[in-house]
Formats: sequence, structure tokens, C-alpha cells
Amino acid sequence: MNKSDSISVFQLILLSMTFIGLKTHVMLISPLIKTAGRDAWITVLLTCLLTLIWVPLLVYVNKKTKGEHLFQWMKKHMNKSFTNVVIFLTIAYLTIMEVVTLRETITWINIIFLQRTPLIILVLLFGFTCCLLAATSIRTISIVNVFLLFFIVILGFFVSFTNFQFKDYSLLQPVLENGYFPVIKSIVFQGSGMVELLLLFLQHKVPQPIRYKHLAVAAILLTGLTIGPLIGAITEFGPVEASKQRFPPYEEWGIASLGKFIEHIDFLSIYQWLSGTFIRISTFLFIMKELVPFQKGQKRFLLLVLVVITVCTLAPITDFAFSNLLFFTIIPATFWLFVAFSLFLVVIVFLFSHKTRRDKSGIF
Repeated sequence: MNKSDSISVFQLILLSMTFIGLKTHVMLISPLIKTAGRDAWITVLLTCLLTLIWVPLLVYVNKKTKGEHLFQWMKKHMNKSFTNVVIFLTIAYLTIMEVVTLRETITWINIIFLQRTPLIILVLLFGFTCCLLAATSIRTISIVNVFLLFFIVILGFFVSFTNFQFKDYSLLQPVLENGYFPVIKSIVFQGSGMVELLLLFLQHKVPQPIRYKHLAVAAILLTGLTIGPLIGAITEFGPVEASKQRFPPYEEWGIASLGKFIEHIDFLSIYQWLSGTFIRISTFLFIMKELVPFQKGQKRFLLLVLVVITVCTLAPITDFAFSNLLFFTIIPATFWLFVAFSLFLVVIVFLFSHKTRRDKSGIF
């Protein structure tokens, strides 16, 4: 391991708060409220509990692979062709996530404050900036993230306390008015964010072993990042109105004010959203860069990915059609894909660790 390009477990947790938090804090609140209504907060808590049960599987894989590069370990113990297929599918998945993140961000920017700016300029400028950060190192990304995350958290608490005067917590009742089914059905949405805690793609950059308490803390923090604006949207706008909003967290900024004379401070949300998108896409690009077998052409590879992302982001599809594709196909597929992949890793690690133990003891 190159110690100059390594990060601590604490830095990894902070990184996960930003690049996963953007998804749980912004993208998932709308489908959660549409599906579970006023009981969406129960879904978030239930998903957290299920995540804490799932996390030991990740700890087991990290322990048995001894923090080695996950796919390098797979190449040593499995068929290289099969491992290359898994790498290709991982790169394809990360590309889709980058397209979704950039598309959502650019759509929001274009609607809110840059209506006349050509989308291609926004996509290229933002995408190229992310490529520049991804081309550096995970330590650089982590350092940038610490500075950005500090003010993201400050602004989050600010809008929460500022809007306290508009919150009516009686709107959270009656509990389970439509039964358990909507709550259970919407687990897939919150779960699609929590399963990204599969931080094993970066385990070779962390010198210390990843323990249960580390991932448990990350899961609890991500739950807090979701349940805060979620309850805020329900108590401020009501479950019916909140379910109609495209980006409920931004609408919460729309009613925030400083006293009686300073309003329209929703521009502060721009910093939150762009910072989260910047770190999320940069981290995904860095992981993709780590997956390719060559070193010299990594920058050209990132530029190629940027071209693909740009073309896909600017695809001529309406926002309504894209939202349906995201909520009913991409998000559920993400959840089941990560759950299946984590179980797959547990099985192969278990089998090959026992095989290695038998070989060392001379038992056949």
C-alpha cells in the first residue's frame, strides 16, 4: 500500500457521508414520501436496523481479504476472465450512477438559476472539474471533502433550526394509517443508498481494518442525514404536498429566512448540492480509475468516461420519463445488485479462505 495515498477509517466515514449522503439526503426523499407518505420516517429507521444486520458481512469480507485490493484478490483466487467481467459491470454501474447524479444536478441547476445556460456547457465544466480531482489521489479527495463537508453540515443545521417555526409535527400522525405495506415497499429506496456503504472498493486505501463500529457509525450518520430533511419536508409541507415536490430539501430552503427582513437565502443550497455532487462523482471516477489495469493511460480513460457521461446526461429524454426510470428501475436495481454482490463476495471469500486453510494444513 502506498502510504502517501491512503486515508484513515475516519476519513472514509466522512467521505461516505458526502458521496452517499447526497443520494440519501436529496435524491431519495421524493420517492420515499410518494411511496410511504407520512410514514416514510419509519422506513428510514427500519432500513437502518436492516443495514446494521447486513454490515457484518462487509466486515467479514474485509477481514478475510486482509484489506487487499478487492479485485486483485479476486484475480488471485478466481478465474481472471470472470473477474474482468465483474470489473466491467462495476465500471458500467459507476458510470450509470455518475450519469444519474450529474443529470439530477444539472436539471436542478437549469430549473432554479441558470435557465438560459446551455446544458452542454454545465455538463462539460462540472464533469471536467470532477475528472481533475479524480486524477489526483484519494487523500486529496478526502482533504477536499473535509473542508466541503464542514460547511454542508453547518448549513444543514441552519436550515433545520431556521424552519422550526413552520414545522407541525402533528402531520406525522396517524402512524401507519395505510398499514405496513407502504413502509416495507419503500425500504428498497432508502436501502439503495445504504448499500453503497459497500466501501470495499476503497479498502486497499485504508491501512487499518474496517470494523463493525466504523460501518455502524456511518450507517447511523447517513440515517440522520435522511431523516432530518425527510421529517422536515413532511412537517413543513404535509405529506401530500411534499410528495408532489421534485426536490423537497430545496423547497425547505425556499421558506427559510433570517429574521423578518432577510429572505431568499435558498442560494445557500447551491453550495450543499454542488459540493455533494462534486465529491460523489469524483470518488466514483477515482474508483473506476483504480479498476483499470493500466497506469499510464488513466487520464485518457477519465476523459473517455467524461465523454460517455456527457452524451448520456444530455440524452433527449424528458424529466418526467427520467424520474420514472430512476425511481422504478435504477434505484431498485441498485439495491438488489449491491445486496447480491455483497452475498456473492461473502460466499467466495468463505470458500477460498477455507480452501487456503486446508491447503496449509495438508488436508485434501
